[in-house]
Amino acid sequence: MSSKFFFTAALFLLIAAHSAQAKIWTVAQRPGANFSALSTAVGSASVLAGDTILVSGGSLSYVGFTISKRLTIIGPGYFLGENPGQADTNSARINSTVNVNAQGTILMGLYFASSIYVNADNVTISRCRMGTSGVGTYPLYVYAKDSVIIRQCYIHQASSYYGAVSVATGNTQFLLQNNYIEYAGGSSYTAIDFGASVTGDVSNNVITGDININTVSYNNNIQRSGTFNGNGSVTPLNNIGNGAQYPAGTNQQGVTMTTVFAPSGTSDSKWQIQALGPADNTGFGGVDCGMFENGVGHGYVLSGIPSIPSIYLFNAAVGGSTITIDVNVKSNN
Repeated sequence: MSSKFFFTAALFLLIAAHSAQAKIWTVAQRPGANFSALSTAVGSASVLAGDTILVSGGSLSYVGFTISKRLTIIGPGYFLGENPGQADTNSARINSTVNVNAQGTILMGLYFASSIYVNADNVTISRCRMGTSGVGTYPLYVYAKDSVIIRQCYIHQASSYYGAVSVATGNTQFLLQNNYIEYAGGSSYTAIDFGASVTGDVSNNVITGDININTVSYNNNIQRSGTFNGNGSVTPLNNIGNGAQYPAGTNQQGVTMTTVFAPSGTSDSKWQIQALGPADNTGFGGVDCGMFENGVGHGYVLSGIPSIPSIYLFNAAVGGSTITIDVNVKSNN
């Protein structure tokens, strides 16, 4: 048995939460799984509609795909070599475009290294990493019209072409909550760009880069740099900016970011706030500002570890004809 195998019998407790028709399938780049290619598993949608696909991390990237039937796809997370939580430190990295065309799809714990297009309503993307250095593409495009949730994700755009998050005109009930969002490509594009009449909630994010939004509720965010444009229809409350991005009053202006965040840490843990700092209990409703606020149960989770059981320690020792296996499994919220 490989110490690099992500799935365990504990994961299959998920079966109890599914109907008799729904199934759980596994994908891994080594023997023992139902599929070796994620695109093949997703391409079997006539069989898999409503099912769950558990994706093991691997040293190789998976190719992109189009989701045409409702699926739940769960990977192991990201930055796994930096934060504890999985025995296997490989992420499930997808290196080309993903199209989500099926309502009700849930994606969790995956690393999208190219663009993801959300073209269906009622889609949830949580605890995923999205980032591209490619020319001519956003990491995340949302074209759907209703009830899309982007939550607890790490979104980074290093390219100087196109921004980080783009949401099409007329999207309703769009939720962008508890994420790290960065446009690091220069000044040509934005970290967040909404079309006209987008409604919903943008709260408890850590943002680097310009913001162009309208109509939504906008509270408890920390903007490390860039401009803010609410198009005259947004009243930002209890946000923190490094400059005068937000009007005075409940918002904090000109805050030195080294006083807000932890002095060091991993790629994502360094965005935890300092106790008694500017973000501590200063958000709307008396909560913290920033992505780790967990008052309503969806604070950012280090490495995007999914909310299913995981192996965090695996040891195998051979002694004569006996193999001793030590496996430590923990549940995750």
